[in-house]
Amino acid sequence: MSNQNHAIEFATFTLAEGVDESTLIAAADALQRDFFSQQKGFIRRDLVQVAERQWADVIYWESRDSVEQAMQVAPSNPAALQYFQLMVDDGESDPASGLMIMTNAKSCS
Repeated sequence: MSNQNHAIEFATFTLAEGVDESTLIAAADALQRDFFSQQKGFIRRDLVQVAERQWADVIYWESRDSVEQAMQVAPSNPAALQYFQLMVDDGESDPASGLMIMTNAKSCS
């Protein structure tokens, strides 16, 4: 088990009506290329299907500060905005309502 303390961002969302999986995957690839790969502290990201039309981004960061810095700039990034438009607007005023950030994650091998 690694003793590195990383942060894991776990963000769940529902795919909007009329958006198919191939559109989501294309937008997720653009988000990876044009946003996440340019963020300080970004390690890797997995997109997982939780249930029908239910998805989660699982994003690994070097620290909680890295997550918070990325969250500050995401709303002004075109790839992030396009990706967020594919999600159901649940009416929450907080865009991070489906978000959990876990710290002190340990890698098991």
